[in-house]
Amino acid sequence: MRAVAVLPVGLVVVAAVLLAGCGGSSSSKSGGGSKTIAGLNANDHGTKSASSGSTEVELDSFYFDPTVIKGKPGAKVTLDLKNTSSTEHNFTIDSQHVDKDLQPGKSATVTVTIPSSGQVSFYCKYHKSMGMAGALEASG
Repeated sequence: MRAVAVLPVGLVVVAAVLLAGCGGSSSSKSGGGSKTIAGLNANDHGTKSASSGSTEVELDSFYFDPTVIKGKPGAKVTLDLKNTSSTEHNFTIDSQHVDKDLQPGKSATVTVTIPSSGQVSFYCKYHKSMGMAGALEASG
């Protein structure tokens, strides 16, 4: 009788371990976990300095890569957005009136302004609650 009671408990433990392994982790590639960026919960995929010309931003399964884009205060920066996932994503900066939808596999270009100081948040309006957020940051 005792062996019968242990078997279902053992199966539940094994099932939980297997499900955790295939669960919806939002970190892939070089993800550094989740942290607060510009006041929003964000799945961190690094920081990149915006250079002259354009800067590529990957939109994937619930993250932006890079997550933080640094630049000279007040500089206009062109971002080449690339949706590399199989889900529609969006790039929104409320304070700059930027709101761009991208279908799976599609690309778009937006021009944004690095804040004069601190950070300005951006996010995917469809997946913000899942940590798909980031920031423009003044540096230098």
